[in-house]
Amino acid sequence: MKSFNTRGTLFATTVLSMGMLFAAPAFAQAAEEDSQTGIADIVVTARKASENLQSVPVAVTALDTEALASRQVFEVTDLARTAPSLTISTGGTGPASIVYLAIRGQAQNSPNSLSDSSVGIYIDGVYVARPIVGNLGFLDLASAEVLRGPQGTLFGRNTTGGALNLTTNQPKLGASEGSIKLGLGNYSQRVIEGVVNVPLGEEAAARFAGRYHERDGYFPNAIAGYPQGSVDTDYVMRGTLRYEPSAVPLKFTITGEYVKYKDDGNATAVAAINPAVLSLPSYGAFINSEFSRFVTAAQLPSFTAANSDWKDTFSKPRSGDSEIDTLANKNKVKSTSATIEWDAGGVDIKSITAYRTSLTSDSLDLQGVPSTAVASSPPIAFFQACVAGVPSLLAACQGAFGPNPGPTILAAVSPYIPTLTNASSGFVSTYKNKQFSQELQLSGTTGKLDYQTGLYYFKESGTEQSRAFVFGGIASARTLSGYSSQSLGAFAQLNYHATDALRLTAGLRYTWDKRFIDRRSTNDWRLPDDLEKCTVGANTGKTAAQAPCTAPSNAKFDYPAWTFGADYRVSDQLFLYVKTSGASMSGGFNSRFVPAPFTQQFQPEKVRDAELGFKADLLDRRLRTNMAFFYAKQSNTQRIVNALVGTTLTQFVTNTGKVNAKGFEFEATALPTKGLELTGSLAYLDAKYVKGSRTENQGTSAAPIFVDRSGEPVTQAPEWTANIGATQTFELDFGDLSFHADYAYVSSRAMDAATVKSLAQGGTQASIDATAIGNAASIIKGYGLLNGRIALNLKDPNLEIAFWGRNLTDKPWFTNVFNNYTGLGATVQFQGAPRTFGATATFKY
Repeated sequence: MKSFNTRGTLFATTVLSMGMLFAAPAFAQAAEEDSQTGIADIVVTARKASENLQSVPVAVTALDTEALASRQVFEVTDLARTAPSLTISTGGTGPASIVYLAIRGQAQNSPNSLSDSSVGIYIDGVYVARPIVGNLGFLDLASAEVLRGPQGTLFGRNTTGGALNLTTNQPKLGASEGSIKLGLGNYSQRVIEGVVNVPLGEEAAARFAGRYHERDGYFPNAIAGYPQGSVDTDYVMRGTLRYEPSAVPLKFTITGEYVKYKDDGNATAVAAINPAVLSLPSYGAFINSEFSRFVTAAQLPSFTAANSDWKDTFSKPRSGDSEIDTLANKNKVKSTSATIEWDAGGVDIKSITAYRTSLTSDSLDLQGVPSTAVASSPPIAFFQACVAGVPSLLAACQGAFGPNPGPTILAAVSPYIPTLTNASSGFVSTYKNKQFSQELQLSGTTGKLDYQTGLYYFKESGTEQSRAFVFGGIASARTLSGYSSQSLGAFAQLNYHATDALRLTAGLRYTWDKRFIDRRSTNDWRLPDDLEKCTVGANTGKTAAQAPCTAPSNAKFDYPAWTFGADYRVSDQLFLYVKTSGASMSGGFNSRFVPAPFTQQFQPEKVRDAELGFKADLLDRRLRTNMAFFYAKQSNTQRIVNALVGTTLTQFVTNTGKVNAKGFEFEATALPTKGLELTGSLAYLDAKYVKGSRTENQGTSAAPIFVDRSGEPVTQAPEWTANIGATQTFELDFGDLSFHADYAYVSSRAMDAATVKSLAQGGTQASIDATAIGNAASIIKGYGLLNGRIALNLKDPNLEIAFWGRNLTDKPWFTNVFNNYTGLGATVQFQGAPRTFGATATFKY
């Protein structure tokens, strides 16, 4: 470990010191500044049309291929280091590949198949509905745009926070070119990428791209016996065909992609342990009805003092945490799309048809208790004693399991014995999804009026199966949900050029949603499979022999999205805009168990905002500054709840209250001297629940006790986000040499929070204190990550050799939190990558 830290520190120091060394003489070249061309124009499609970044009235961060490479943006989560107000979480109660995007405090952190993200992800114009497989690596990407603020008019539902607009490189007609990249890094990281563009006559071309990537785990795990967080398989294959007949103004593009990914799950670390729950004398209280009559408190010593593996594994910041010995996350994605663009003489018509399937399975630890401790506890021993027929426990075993306890237990539990011995509390889930979408766009100009209008249809269906294990796997809750959704939208947006400088914008969209779910939810607490009891619908409490365990539900939602604004070109250097927008996040159903008084169905979340911004190119285009001020009002806010109800561990979405958010975002790019580019951004966010808007009944329907939760922090809403970067490039006779470093910071943010009954309402001081500890452990502390890259680009051959490092200071940081301090007795945090470094060689022809 010492040598690893030394090498990493040396690499970090080398990158920074060499960058400053070469930058110093560059500042002395001020006399050569007149030869600079200035900051280049950036073309974006933030309004589904090609526009100059500095003339579009949207707060947007845009990165082209070169910027993506220099800033080491390899996957979706890396974008959080580049754009203000954007935070991205991974893990949680979903697979390691899931991503939860949050912009301006608009967030949704549920893997539930019938809940949606507040930030829509679009790839070549196709909406990706399920974020389950969202954090897969970028391949042959042309650009990435982060759009901030509601985008409902043109992008549709589920863009209350904004949108991520990704565009892949398209086939080039008449060009025979390609590239191959080889990469190596620490933790045995290996990657190979290849791209080839093939002309097919004068009117068609094909482009093929592929990547394979694997690496070892980052975090040692004393219990599992291997490093946690490895990527076993990661490969992507994409083929695109483009046809542009010369006889007609038509462009036809068809794309197919296949993704296969496997890792060994999330790496977690314990943030807090509740001794009142997880010291086994109290832990037995949760299973009192089943075991306390057989096991005395004296037989249940605290594992925290007795188990050395717990100390080795969980007492360090970079601890691994795996109670389930076979943690795994597997993904398969298949997608096809066809895009037709036709210039119909003054009217541009565009059709995007897409079909996508995904299959994901995962298992993860949610408690932070070592398996060896739980597996050796008397409850498991009691099962084993009953199976063995220990005479002294025969009466007790018969009382618990019937006249033939041994065969009954084996018939019910034997398929799960590995789980009983290797897991204390966690989730195992499988998600299957298929989606189809069709969008038709018409756009054009008539006189002073630019217009865009269209129709959008979306349909998806699938299944979600999850099983939550608690108390050493003795009790488990199972949920199998089949679901389907349909959405239809119609939209129009008009831009009126009142003068050469003044433009007025008005847009409207209306959406109609249909959602259906059929839930089967059971709990097999101490029961064979054929006797497990239903926990949902009218047949709650009954076994399969008594009645089918099914609860079909359907709902319809409809809502508008709109935008009204004006922008003014003050001069060639300054652009001003003001706008107001509204958008909605879909309502839906929870696929997992929901206890009273919460409801299975939740309503659409609605957002209205106002935004004022300016964009400026100054000092002969050597300085670019963009700034936006915003204020947003959010109602029917959707948030997740983690709960342990009896022996059922669950997570569900509910509508909470109203949130008001305000803040600003600032971005800048500067070219102070020849070859030197500086970039940076800063964002401030003040998001709070409206006082009295969020109350929760913590009593019963007959005797309600309403608790005001509006004083809680808004989750995933950091007050500050910032980044700064510098790239120094030197032109050489045989190519160019560049040094890049960037630093990204995000302040602390709450990922979960709770408020319980006060003493005056019948609460207890112990419950109040425990809730406060769980809330504190659910805050991810602020952190900053430093990255660097050195690249040598040769002219002949066309070869780039690059050395890179990420998280150069080896800063411990976390990506998500699961808080069940007062239920399961622990709060765990999901770990971000440590210091990594490596080298790549890219050959282009």
